[in-house]
Amino acid sequence: MAASTSRTSPGNHKVLLAALLCIAAFFPGSSASTPLVAQTCGRTSNQRLCVSLLESSNRSRSATTVRDLAIIAVRGARRSVLRARLRAWDLSHGARRETTTPAAGRLVARCAALYRDCLHAAAHALARVTHMPAYDDGGRVAADDAVAALRVFPEKCQRLFDAQEIVSPLEQVNRDTEDKLRVASEIVHLLRRSRLEPPSPSRHGDVERTNV
Repeated sequence: MAASTSRTSPGNHKVLLAALLCIAAFFPGSSASTPLVAQTCGRTSNQRLCVSLLESSNRSRSATTVRDLAIIAVRGARRSVLRARLRAWDLSHGARRETTTPAAGRLVARCAALYRDCLHAAAHALARVTHMPAYDDGGRVAADDAVAALRVFPEKCQRLFDAQEIVSPLEQVNRDTEDKLRVASEIVHLLRRSRLEPPSPSRHGDVERTNV
């Protein structure tokens, strides 16, 4: 009887293995990047961050053009801007307000306003990338410039504190946000340097119009 109770049935082994595989699937790096993601990220200044940013969306697996990846990257960077905005708002108005000095609190409030403006600008930039004409050099340049300009906002936030020699409670947030915006900008810039493929209605039409 004792021997029989110490054994694990084959069915239990299968259940345990399936559970471990499901858990592993959620860890970064648990699956290989698609060739398009790997090739595109290899042309950016931070390949690891680029892969992480793109693979944060399941849509990167079905992307077939750099343009698809550019849209995914800008969306991901915009989510980072939203998190920075919420963090700044929390520090200036929320439960952690006591963790900042009055002077730092005023600067954090200004950063919250900057990130609010950045969110609006990011939505505009995303629209430009999503609806970028395939054979319009001016449209590609405008989209590239719109995304590149987003990096100014976290830079301005950090400079507010540096100018007054105050340690910024948003320093890491600013850095992370700027890094993701830089990667997104570099991917969009690849489109500026090469003519876009005209999207096929059967394969790309829905992606270009609705995947926001």
